[in-house]
Order: sequence, then structure tokens, then C-alpha cells
Amino acid sequence: MSEKRHDGLRKFNRAIFNPIIKLFAGRFLYSLVFHIGRRSGKEYSTPIVATKKDEFIFIPLPYGANTDWFLNVQAKGKCDVKIKGKLYPSTNPEIVDSTIALSAFPSILQGSFERSSINQYLRLRIN
Repeated sequence: MSEKRHDGLRKFNRAIFNPIIKLFAGRFLYSLVFHIGRRSGKEYSTPIVATKKDEFIFIPLPYGANTDWFLNVQAKGKCDVKIKGKLYPSTNPEIVDSTIALSAFPSILQGSFERSSINQYLRLRIN
């Protein structure tokens, strides 16, 4: 996918898709990441896909590591993630590749991530 097309999809998601998804994220299919703005200090929530495995949370990064929410989490070194109604305080953000992260997700999502060429994932340690 071209960078320009990526930018258009990111803008659409931020303006239209994300506000709708936030209405039920954190309880059903989508999860929510709660993070603090690295410049503003303001609290934000962003809908994401996430899964918990052992003491870790894994989040695919379909737009790579240059999104505002990821940069905020990285700058603070922590965030909270709501998955299926439960809030997980998390720290130690690090980017891992699919060989580490994919097995944490259900097989139907693994195939989708592979077809979408997602090769970066955020791994957080649950506190």
C-alpha cells in the first residue's frame, strides 16, 4: 500500500471509523489503548486490535510505528489496555516481529495479518 494511500486511510479512521468503534471497543472485538499525549499531556483512547498471552499484550501495527498513539505509549513507557472489559496496566513497550507475536492471536486473525503484510507488533508487559 502506498504511503499516500496509508495517510488517507489513517485520516479516515481517525475522523470517522475510530469514534464509532469507541462506542463498543474494549468489550467486544476491538480493544482500547489509553495513553497520554507526549506534548499535550492530555489523556486519549484509541481503538486497536489486541490480545493477551501470558504476561504480555500484543497489538498489530498495520501503519507501522509512526502513529501518534504508539509514539505516546513509547514516550511514556506505559499505557492501559482494555480487552474484553478488563483493564490491564502495561509497561515496557517494544516492537517485535510476527515470529514472536502472531501465535498469540487466533488463527483467523493470523491469516488476516499475514495477508495484510503486518510485520510489526507492539508487545507490552502486563503489570
